[in-house]
Amino acid sequence: MSAPDVSVVVVTYRSATEATGCIATLRRTLARENLSGEILLVDCGSGPAEVRRLESAGADLVLALAENRGYAGGANAGLARARSFRLLLTNADVAFREGAIRPLLDAVDDRRVGAAAPLTFWDEEERLRLPPGWRPTFRSDLAQLSAGRRPSRDRRRFASAARETLELWQRGGNSRHLSGAVLAARRETFDRAGRFDESFPFEYEETEWEDRVRGLGLALRLVPGSRVVHRWGSSAAPAGPTAERRLRSRRLYWGRKYGALGRAILVRAAQRETRVASARLAEPRLPAHQGAWVALSTNPSLLPFAGAPLDEDFVLPPEVAGRLPPVPLYLRTFRASDGEPIETFVWEGERP
Repeated sequence: MSAPDVSVVVVTYRSATEATGCIATLRRTLARENLSGEILLVDCGSGPAEVRRLESAGADLVLALAENRGYAGGANAGLARARSFRLLLTNADVAFREGAIRPLLDAVDDRRVGAAAPLTFWDEEERLRLPPGWRPTFRSDLAQLSAGRRPSRDRRRFASAARETLELWQRGGNSRHLSGAVLAARRETFDRAGRFDESFPFEYEETEWEDRVRGLGLALRLVPGSRVVHRWGSSAAPAGPTAERRLRSRRLYWGRKYGALGRAILVRAAQRETRVASARLAEPRLPAHQGAWVALSTNPSLLPFAGAPLDEDFVLPPEVAGRLPPVPLYLRTFRASDGEPIETFVWEGERP
């Protein structure tokens, strides 16, 4: 049996409904792009009842792991069974738009490219773009945790990030980091860089892997010709097991990258209260402002941020509001020409 054009690994945990929808969009996209593909659905220890639901999700193969090995373990299990030299990894809560797959495969066929990711939207109408990625450094991590202490420096840092983000959203190109929601790569890249590190229980596994890919001299490329919707936020609760797993991953990454002292400094910074000057909004809407965009983030630094153009009035889509954790949402208008902030707001209203 010949290998397919692409092997798609869908990783899920207690997300049978989302996984079924994701696979349906993958099937449609593969067919319309005339691509042969196998879909491997990996369940990370959700239990027998969930696995029975996944059997009818439309995958070519369902791999039911006995325990939750995190996204890293699920992806690694799928990669071990994939047959194609082109690999596409995705979260279960992603919907692929028509024409989303081939541009990613074309990008990673360039041997200078280690991994590629699509332009990712947060809402079904495809106005609100999710961050292309966020590459942690000690200074950028400290800036995230220390927003408001040096407003002029915060302003310059935000403007620089905004210019880079808009460039990637609008034109694509090489990025310092890619979101791990959807990643395409050649098998050769995994052979050289290695698999995902399963020491990270939740998040940071793709960040650490991309560090290794960049260390090989390979590029990370954002491909705006590929478009997906990522229903991000359903697992972003500020407390509970998911938050604890995220915290462990973050501290593990800090320790490995910055050493014990660097980690201690960041842990201490994370414990301090962060305040930024902002006007309160009664509801998450802003009027149109030609030549401007709005940035949104639950982090007071607004780094990284989701964003939408203000060529018309902006209203936070209800489906997005419903997936946000019950924490303040910061909104900042900024000029598209140079990324300079205009005004910052905060919305603390009830979620739907």
